Formats: sequence, C-alpha cells, structure tokens
Amino acid sequence: MGNYRVVWRGPVHKASGLGIASREYVRALRRQGVDVKVDTGVSEKAKAGDTGKRKILIYHYPPSMINMNKERKRFDRIILNTVWETTRIPQRWMANINRFDAVCVPSEHNKTALRNSGVTVPIFVVPHGVYTQQFRPGNKKLPLKQAAGRFVFISVFGFQHRKNPEALLKAYWQEFSAKDRVLLVIKTNGYARYENSAWIKTKIARYKNSLNLRKDTAPIAIYAGQMGKDRIKQLYALGNVFVLPTRGEGVGLPFLESLASGVPVIATGWGGHMDFLTRNNSFIVAYKLTKPTASMNGGSAISRTFRHLFAGSGQRWAEPDIGSLRKQMRYAYSHPDLCRKKGRQGRQDMLRWSWDRAGKLFKQAIENVIG
Repeated sequence: MGNYRVVWRGPVHKASGLGIASREYVRALRRQGVDVKVDTGVSEKAKAGDTGKRKILIYHYPPSMINMNKERKRFDRIILNTVWETTRIPQRWMANINRFDAVCVPSEHNKTALRNSGVTVPIFVVPHGVYTQQFRPGNKKLPLKQAAGRFVFISVFGFQHRKNPEALLKAYWQEFSAKDRVLLVIKTNGYARYENSAWIKTKIARYKNSLNLRKDTAPIAIYAGQMGKDRIKQLYALGNVFVLPTRGEGVGLPFLESLASGVPVIATGWGGHMDFLTRNNSFIVAYKLTKPTASMNGGSAISRTFRHLFAGSGQRWAEPDIGSLRKQMRYAYSHPDLCRKKGRQGRQDMLRWSWDRAGKLFKQAIENVIG
C-alpha cells in the first residue's frame, strides 16, 4: 500500500448517479489497496489522521463549495473529482478550480469542456465502470403484461429538461400508432417531494394533449419514483432497445447498464457517452449544438430545467433532431435481428468497462499527482 491516505469527500450516500459513482470509486480504490476514508462533508468523523502518511483529499462536490485555505492546512494534495454535461463549466467554478492540484473527470467530453473553460491544472480521465456480472443478458424480465408480444423501448432518466423527455415522447407518439406492436417503458423520478408519480404523469398527459396528435398513439408505461436494483436489472432485460435523446451527459450510467445487459442504445451523438457508444452497438441520433435557453424558453419544457446550472454564458448542449430520432426508432423496430447483433457487441464492449479498471486509473492519477 502506498505511503498516503485518501480522504474521500462526496455524496456516497445519495441514490443519484453521482452518488453511485462516488461509492463505486471508493470501493474500486480500496480494491486497489488504497487507504481510503470517507468523509461526506456532513460530519468530521473521517479525519485524515496523523499517520505519517501523506494526506490526499478527493473532493467530489462542486468546486465552488470548497474552503481551499482551510483544506490546504490539513492535506498535502487536493484533487477534484467532477463531471459536467455542457460545453463549458459554470463560471462560478473558475474561482477555485485551478487551485486544485488536479482534476479527475470520467470522459473525454468532460476534459474538453474543462480545457475550453480555462482549466489549466492537470486533468485525468478516469472512466466510470459497470458491473457486468449484475447487468447481463439472460436476467429475468420485469413482469409487465402490457409488454407481451411487443417490441419494447425502454428509457431511464431523471425527470429534467437536459434528459429531453419532450423529444422522446413526441418522436414516439408521432412515429408509432396503436397499430404498431410497440411499447415505450419509462423509468423516471422527480427532484422534489411534489414531483411525485402523479405529478409526472400529469405533466406527460398535458404535453400529449398539447401536441394535437391525429391518430391513436402507441402505448407507454411509466414508473415514476425509486426502483430497486433488482427491478432495474429486470427493466433492462425487458427492452429490445434503450432510447434517450439526451441533450448532454457527463457519462450516461444507464447507457453502460443497458449495453452490459445486451440491449443496444438509441442516443444523441454528443456527450460523455460517446466514449463507448459506437455504430456497432448503438443507433446514433443527429444533433446540433444550441444554447440551453433556446429550448428552456421554447414553451414545451415539461420537466425541471435547472436553469441556474445550464443557462450560463457560453453554454451549449446538443439539440437532437426529431426526424433523426424517429428514423432510428423506426429502424430499430423494423430490424430486431440488428438490435440483437448490436446488443451482443455492446455486451462485449462493456466487459472492458469495469470499476476495477476505474480504480486502477484513479490510483495512477493520485500517484501521478503525489509525484
């Protein structure tokens, strides 16, 4: 074990994708023999300690929140672990970010965004992983009578504007009718107590009415709220293809989980997920880069916009082309054998995307910073 101790400060107890990443990085580092203590930042239980070892802080919160002068008195090195979804990081991050000794990010997309924003300290790409022994072909399917005999599109996302539920629903309803043997199954969740299942379903129903559709539409099934790990695995197993016309991802954990399950992906061709999505394992949707405010102010947003995060000066994200999305969904539906082929390739690709690999790369980054 190296002559250093890592204190990890991040959202390890959160159920979000950020929380999952925080937990899994800690576990992966420990499997590599790294001495890691967890400090959630809520309490001071995990001290760096006077062990004679060099003390390293890994900070997995927004860089604008850290008291750098205070932490410099406690730690020999301070590394930021972060992720971002648009072309540039928030301006308020810049006051602190170049005071870190290094930054770790999970994708080349992130590295480019940080460099374009003016980050000058070393940046290390430390990809996320996926547990391929849990997410795998052959898992039990989620029991859903409505899916019997149908080609199933599945989608997993938080109910926010960046995930683009509007384009997903619009493309599906416009492209498919009740005559098509299809089903769209959505697993989503809100971000406040009032954003519950009934609230989300009402938002979707009102949006559908606003589209003035002229035909009987294909059915959807909505699961809104938390879903246990076993049921999430069953949900992926239910799908013929995963679809999410996201406007921007730092990584896209559901894409990794879907491919590991042998289910191909339909996704926007821009973002951190393009480190592992290819035309051999996915159906890529065309896009153009736009200001986030263009869609936020367009009158069709049905989910939380997080304007304070994504509407800053110089921000851009991808706006997927609805025609391209419809075309890819129709093509996948019309070519189930190709979906199976792409799914098999996705499974093979994901065997290389392990959390152990992430742990090795993170350990290398730490030891590079220590010098």
